[in-house]
Amino acid sequence: MKTSKFWSKDFAGALVTGMRVLLGIFWLLQLTWKPPPSFGCPDAGLCLWLNMEVQYPVIQLYADFVRQIVQPNVYLFGWITTITEVLIGLSLVLGLFTRFGALVGAAWTVNLLIGLAGVPHEQGWYYGFLIMLNLIFVALGASGQLSVDRAKGWKNWFGRAAPALM
Repeated sequence: MKTSKFWSKDFAGALVTGMRVLLGIFWLLQLTWKPPPSFGCPDAGLCLWLNMEVQYPVIQLYADFVRQIVQPNVYLFGWITTITEVLIGLSLVLGLFTRFGALVGAAWTVNLLIGLAGVPHEQGWYYGFLIMLNLIFVALGASGQLSVDRAKGWKNWFGRAAPALM
């Protein structure tokens, strides 16, 4: 049976590329509610959410870490958060070190899940979905997609396409 041109490998690659780019844009948009250099502190943005992590802990040890280490050094951790989310976002938007960017994105989302799952009106499934999306790109790399990683001669595991997936 002949497959439709609409469902070709090119269409599938474009669809997966679009998903990766949208995930990258999601990470970049996270900067809008906690912009440097204040990160929304003292009563909004990052400080507000850190306070909620302390008030509604899923794991008390994590809440203690946030209270004793992160909050007193909020501006340092604000910059770490900003740089991490920018690097994840750019990695996924450009398809540069795709696997590594997605792996860091999955780990960063696990951190968010641990910190925020106990906050009233936060949805744990949302973080589970983000972990899953990031792990898809850990598995696929740049396979069949428009990306910097697929450039001729690119041999790095963190970016290269998975063999024969698309």
